[in-house]
Amino acid sequence: MKRIFGFCLAGIFFLTANSLQAQGLCDQAVPTGQGPVLGRQDQKLPVCAYKGIAYALPPVGGLRWKAPEFPAQRSGTFPAWEFGASCVQNEAFFSGGKSKSFSEDCLTLNIFRPAEPGTYPVMFWIHGGGDTEGAGSYEMYDGTGLVSAKKVVVVTINYRLGFFGFLALPELAKEDPHQSTGNYGVLDQIAALKWVRENISNFGGNPNQITIFGESAGGVSVCNLLVTPLAAGLFQRGIIESGGCDLNRSLEDGYEQGRILLKAQDCEGRDALQCLRAKPAQSLLLPSKELITGAAAHIDHYVFADQPIEILKKGNFNRVPMIVGSNRDEFSLIIFLAPGGIFSSRKQVVKLMEDQLGTRAQEVLNMYSFDDYQRPAFLMGAAFTDGFGSRAFAAAEAMSPFTPVYLYRFDWREERLGKILGAFHGTEIPFVFGTLEAKKATLHLLLSPRAVASGKPLSEKMMSYWTNFAKTGNPNPAGLAEWPAYKTDRRDRIYLDNRITVAPLTAREIERYQYFAAISVEELMGKKDQAGEK
Repeated sequence: MKRIFGFCLAGIFFLTANSLQAQGLCDQAVPTGQGPVLGRQDQKLPVCAYKGIAYALPPVGGLRWKAPEFPAQRSGTFPAWEFGASCVQNEAFFSGGKSKSFSEDCLTLNIFRPAEPGTYPVMFWIHGGGDTEGAGSYEMYDGTGLVSAKKVVVVTINYRLGFFGFLALPELAKEDPHQSTGNYGVLDQIAALKWVRENISNFGGNPNQITIFGESAGGVSVCNLLVTPLAAGLFQRGIIESGGCDLNRSLEDGYEQGRILLKAQDCEGRDALQCLRAKPAQSLLLPSKELITGAAAHIDHYVFADQPIEILKKGNFNRVPMIVGSNRDEFSLIIFLAPGGIFSSRKQVVKLMEDQLGTRAQEVLNMYSFDDYQRPAFLMGAAFTDGFGSRAFAAAEAMSPFTPVYLYRFDWREERLGKILGAFHGTEIPFVFGTLEAKKATLHLLLSPRAVASGKPLSEKMMSYWTNFAKTGNPNPAGLAEWPAYKTDRRDRIYLDNRITVAPLTAREIERYQYFAAISVEELMGKKDQAGEK
């Protein structure tokens, strides 16, 4: 009995000492280039969180549509206790989370670190949302669980969205010292990386061990950062989740969309920029029906010399180890929400595909058979999912001759409506962050307690793969299925599900991926037909 009592006392002392040590570290002001910041310890886990730290001056007034500038010095300690405002946007229900407020003064980042002394790898997250919505503050991106479980530092950021981040105009190019326009959101990401590299060591992060990772538009951003010389040396690894490397827009296309904004704001003429900069932020949020192709970065011959996939093929990129992948049913949710949804007839599906793909529709239909799918709509979902998967395939094909690449597909589909929706776009995110129980995430509506319990073992494994990659450049930790590097002579891919497997891509998959990879995204999404007409 005395021995048991002694063990209990020792355990209580150990936990109390650890808690006090963690509390003490989190209570210490951390120096930065702009002045000290003060964070807080998480209420449940030994993690220090620092929120809403400005990495650039507010891009307002005369700084609207200009490259970000480093923030000014502060006279006192900044209480980094609350997330900053999300960047101005039309936030949709399916954006992945819910923002408390919106502002142009939104260029902030959030840092999560273990509440114990040490130096840790840094994982720098870029949120998705089509470059028109989203925020680094969403609960689904909370770094607390990942930091506590795997001993890394997690950084999440905001960057300018929509017209605020990606407006291209000749007038803007003319006033820029590099004749650059249309890439302000990308320049924000680079500015945030520079801030992290200069300051993260004070938060326990290793500035020479930074992994950039993102999903959807965030994955596209990772690919963009791979190819721009402006980001050279700012990171050492990269992870692209459900993103492509061929989504940047020409300046000509960007200028056309810019003219739509000028006309809508009644700002055409000699003082166009002065007129636009005087407009209230909310008035610049045009309805999506007035946009041509949404927001995207531009090939401006300063930030980007060419479409990223073309730069990758030539090997002229920031050569760092990469993880690249997509989800098994990327497009299923969109099909589910489309007119007719999963109940569409074969005739309706053919019509929808013709409307979307034009003269390409029959070529695509020839690669599939309605007999292979329980419902006709599932064929269309499979085709567009392969179009998505082809982007991961193309990136792996282009990069693997020059740097280690690891290809994955996320297959877990035990959520509510899992037999219909499957592993749809974005489903892997809470598995990576360990946030399956996040209450405010949109995905939570589909995750029953039973599904959460089922998914936790896979989440643990994925967190291990992702963080081991951040630590070593190789995702393989001891005790898990071996994830081989992608080679063009074998084309191995890991399948992330309750049972993890590895297999080469099949001949049929390769044929479909190669076909879709040769089609521009505009054409694939019905924005441009085969002849290049809009």
